[in-house]
Amino acid sequence: MNDIMMTTTTTTTTARATTTTRATTTRRNTGVVRRGARAGAVRATATTTTMTMPSAMAIRRRVSRSSAGFETTEKTRSSAVARAGGGAVEINPNDPPEEEVFDMSEGGQKKRWGMVFALFVAFVLCNLDKVNMSVAIVPMAESFGWTATQKGLVASAFFWGYSFTQIPGGWLASKYGGKAVLFWGVMLWSFGTLIAPWCAALGMPALLASRFLVGLGEGVAPSAATGVLAKGVPPSQRSKAVTTAFGGLDVGSLTGLLIAPPIIFHLGGWPAVFYLFGALGFIWGAWWFVSYMRDNSTDMKEAASAADAKKGLSIPWGAFVRNPQFWALTVAHFTWNYFSYGLLAWLPSFLAGAMGVTLSKSSFLSILPYLSTVVMTAIIAPLAGELEAKKKLTRTQIRKGSQTLCFGVGAITLTAIGFIVNATPVEAVTNQTIALVVGLLSVTFGFAAFIRTGLFCGHQDLSPKYASIMLGVTNTAAAIASTLSTFFTGLFLSQTGGNWAYSLFFPIAALQAVSVFVFMIWKSDPVDFDAAN
Repeated sequence: MNDIMMTTTTTTTTARATTTTRATTTRRNTGVVRRGARAGAVRATATTTTMTMPSAMAIRRRVSRSSAGFETTEKTRSSAVARAGGGAVEINPNDPPEEEVFDMSEGGQKKRWGMVFALFVAFVLCNLDKVNMSVAIVPMAESFGWTATQKGLVASAFFWGYSFTQIPGGWLASKYGGKAVLFWGVMLWSFGTLIAPWCAALGMPALLASRFLVGLGEGVAPSAATGVLAKGVPPSQRSKAVTTAFGGLDVGSLTGLLIAPPIIFHLGGWPAVFYLFGALGFIWGAWWFVSYMRDNSTDMKEAASAADAKKGLSIPWGAFVRNPQFWALTVAHFTWNYFSYGLLAWLPSFLAGAMGVTLSKSSFLSILPYLSTVVMTAIIAPLAGELEAKKKLTRTQIRKGSQTLCFGVGAITLTAIGFIVNATPVEAVTNQTIALVVGLLSVTFGFAAFIRTGLFCGHQDLSPKYASIMLGVTNTAAAIASTLSTFFTGLFLSQTGGNWAYSLFFPIAALQAVSVFVFMIWKSDPVDFDAAN
């Protein structure tokens, strides 16, 4: 009788252990359904009084197998990430906690945000070397006697190279890692900037070639940086990191417009801008090479299978095309560049032509909208990070809300500017009119900063593995939009007799309104494009 009681007690305890193990495994492994554990508990209770010693031994074997399965699951999970700096596997909501995938220690976090700051500086230099020609082209044209057509060629040469490397840059970043691609991109555009004065002295073809090199180098930067962020920053910190890094573009535009004229006037003429900005790029390259390029400690941990990392990267183009989220990103990116580059190119001319502002004053007023972008970026970055970290909003809600604020507010304010311009002839413009228009432009550009927590986070949300190549594709559409906006604005001005509302503001507002509705389909759920292909 005592033996039977001991057997029953042992069996009951073991059965409970089995049930507990199953429940634990269920919680840790999404492939097992919880109700199986509850059903197992009922069956174990019903058969306890009739179990024999062999039955208890069978249960012990099952416990052993469950434990082994649990260990296997843990090993699988801990290795289900990608080669640092290179291609990455998908991260879905059922993957392990970020602490198991990323180095979340204090030292790791400090190094990670140091890397994000380095990306910020890279983008500052990116737009410094883009804006420098906009400022220097005036004294250069006087020195070399360029016609308006030749000035247009010089200005457009950058975009030839920029459009050319969007998709190749994304492919290279996906295969070899964004850190190396970004390094060589900065080196290339800094070299093109540095040699610009010498090339200009040689002739127009040489200068166009130097600006083409600048475009080639800068063309890989967005995709490469996206790859670095996708593989080096946990999803919970993505909004803040992307906003911080890409915010360097706005700071670069603002800084370039502010410091380029004094450099030209006081440091040796227009060549000094190219020498100084080009040298800064090489200094950044040395810093990046030593500190971050070969350091993978903050990236996602190594995959268990090294063979997979060595395989050639096959891009699932068909899966991209069939995915509605990808098209939402493409439309948003096209609209963003049509808006940003259209106003960047034509805003000084608009203020001078429609508002009657002198050219020197219009250049100063053009800086104010970009200043508002920089200020708003400093607010949005920590705000988005806090909302996501405290789970006050879902990632999808943050992306949709950001795009709605970015384009929705812009559509309203630009439409308002269009009506003001149509209702106010140049001779009737007052200081109050100018202040109102510049104020509305500043609101437009301020809310445009939300693009950093919307569009520019979307590629990484969908697929850390293919974020770089997807950004390369959507940025190709965006580069086309940049060219179209400058061309069509001039064409519309000619056809409408210089009507700025119908040539510049209303078309951009219409695109923004359409983009808001298109982006309503957005979901930030990760997509396994390899399986979908």
